[in-house]
Amino acid sequence: MQLPSMIKGWYNPKTSPEMLLTNYIATGKNKYLSLLVAQFNLSLYHYLLSQSNKEVAEDVVQTTWLKVMKTTQNTPQRNVKSWLFTIARNTLIDEFRRQQKWQNQLLDENKMLTLTLEKSVLTADRITQFNAALEQLPFLQREAFIFQQEGFSVMEISVLTNDSFETIKSRLRYARNNLGHLLGSSS
Repeated sequence: MQLPSMIKGWYNPKTSPEMLLTNYIATGKNKYLSLLVAQFNLSLYHYLLSQSNKEVAEDVVQTTWLKVMKTTQNTPQRNVKSWLFTIARNTLIDEFRRQQKWQNQLLDENKMLTLTLEKSVLTADRITQFNAALEQLPFLQREAFIFQQEGFSVMEISVLTNDSFETIKSRLRYARNNLGHLLGSSS
């Protein structure tokens, strides 16, 4: 069965994010922004929640979308998802700096992971144990691990965080090793 040319392509629920952003900037119509929010809000919120608490995550995700709304030019043509996560990450770091928590987050990178998971979570199920272990990771290791779980490659994480490829590989390796140690698995 052949469809008339006027009907072809009328139902396409997955318009590319790059096209949505381009259309939003060109027209200013909220329907394009709404589709972007529907596509990425949950992923952004999950990332931010894994790096902070609920209130900070909600504030930062809202601020991220406000920054997107103010965008008028120079938008990324290659990967809107990476661009959005970069805005969210930078906004989170700005919020930590504002709250004077950023230095503490960076110092945690050098701390030894001494708390055992068994003491902090005695009767929790495996997902709760994993989340508790993930929260114990230093900020930069946790961030790299979460970005990888969101589907970013090591190279994309390197670009997002403005760190070298080898640094990201090391953070991911340390994150996996620390998670294995905290969860009682041998890595």
